Amino acid sequence: MKSFNFRFVLNFLGLLIVFQSIMMLIIAFVGKLCHDESFVVSSFYSSVVITLTIGLIFLLFGKRNASIENSINVREGFFSVTFAWILLSFTGLLPYYISGYIPNFVNAFFETISGYTTTGSTILNNIEEFPKSLLLWRALTHWIGGIGIIVFVLVFVPLFGGSAVSLYRAEVSGFLSNQIKPRVAQVAKRLFVIYVGFSLLGFILLWLGPMDAFDAITHTFAAIATGGFSTKQASIAAFNSSYVEYVLIFLMFVGGTNFSLMFLVFRNKSLKPLVRDQEFRWYFIIAVSFTVLIALSLILQKIIPDVEYAFRSSLFSVVSVMTTTGFATVDYTLWGVPYWIIFLLLMLFCASAGSTSGGMKISRLVIMVKSLGIEFKKQVHPQAVFTVFYNKKPVPKQVVSQVFNFVIIYLFIFAVGALLISISGIPFEESIGASLTSISNVGPGLGASGPCGTYAHFNDFSKIIMCLLMLIGRLEVFTVLSLFIPSFWK
Repeated sequence: MKSFNFRFVLNFLGLLIVFQSIMMLIIAFVGKLCHDESFVVSSFYSSVVITLTIGLIFLLFGKRNASIENSINVREGFFSVTFAWILLSFTGLLPYYISGYIPNFVNAFFETISGYTTTGSTILNNIEEFPKSLLLWRALTHWIGGIGIIVFVLVFVPLFGGSAVSLYRAEVSGFLSNQIKPRVAQVAKRLFVIYVGFSLLGFILLWLGPMDAFDAITHTFAAIATGGFSTKQASIAAFNSSYVEYVLIFLMFVGGTNFSLMFLVFRNKSLKPLVRDQEFRWYFIIAVSFTVLIALSLILQKIIPDVEYAFRSSLFSVVSVMTTTGFATVDYTLWGVPYWIIFLLLMLFCASAGSTSGGMKISRLVIMVKSLGIEFKKQVHPQAVFTVFYNKKPVPKQVVSQVFNFVIIYLFIFAVGALLISISGIPFEESIGASLTSISNVGPGLGASGPCGTYAHFNDFSKIIMCLLMLIGRLEVFTVLSLFIPSFWK
């Protein structure tokens, strides 16, 4: 058995932590420009010193050596990715904790990992009272988490002197996300350029509206990363602007689209890759269908009699939940139980593989529906041989089996999470919402933790369970769970 490449892991984690310390330093300078309190700016400087020291120690012990510059395997990839998210969340909480704005360690960790996993769940009941530097740091964790820490590092892959394919496989969402074939570093650079490009576009569009530059950049970070952190306690409803809502709908929808397809669109200068992609078609049709269904229902029941407002509220809520962003303009839990069920279903499969969104991904839903359709056909034609096709290509039975296994494990973890949260003393209704929204990286739950609520009233045990669910969901379940299987290490 090939020995575990600890030096690569230390190099990888060290570089990430150093990168994080640089981001903290930039935020500290922004804090000074925004005239934040001196102790808040000092908390960032202290965080930079601590984080940079840890990163340099990791790099020192993971010093490059010609004997370790071989291709890493799946073990190093899965281990590195999992511990990257955990370690970055532990060091990323320092500004909150040291400044005293989030004095509870579990709460600070919860807010940080919610940012990095682009979940958007929050424990804050006083967002407007936070200094701008902390709010910008909060939004930046979304933006970094959206593109994926791994993709950032792959741009600097030559520093490792080895292959990073296992890292890419471990981090990039979805089993069919490998739609562009060049070297991983090239993929990372191209995705990074596209991501930054849409971020700049979103910032300009929001800034042209009623938002100031600060709100524009923080909400762009949260929207394109499908995260959901806002600078307002009332989320997007605080701006009371249809222009802002439509721009954010566009950004969220883009964030929920497979970025590999975006690359093909820009490379070919044509929308054909989107139109031809089966997952994108389902993504678009599901979003439109549920928007129309909910809007008509709201109008007919006179819950929202205004047609445009009903359509906008429905579209925003559907896209926000479906892309796992979690922004809110209305509290859809007040519309009634049927709407809860609809939005809980949207949280399950969500948007596209290879996007910044969470959930089980629509590509898996497509495979499941087609496979179940074949099972019904076999009842009529038991001797016939049928094959599942995806994008006009046959899907191996092994992949179909993996999809069903993934869904079963996903739902099992969701059920166990809901049970544990409920046992801790949280109402069962809220436990279901909290568990599903955590593993799907959505943010809003049900009840007091709904679209206009927070998780501040949850106890520390339930928050830790939610943090674990966020991590498992963000890394596609198997990445984390594989580390606990003895055979994985053999």
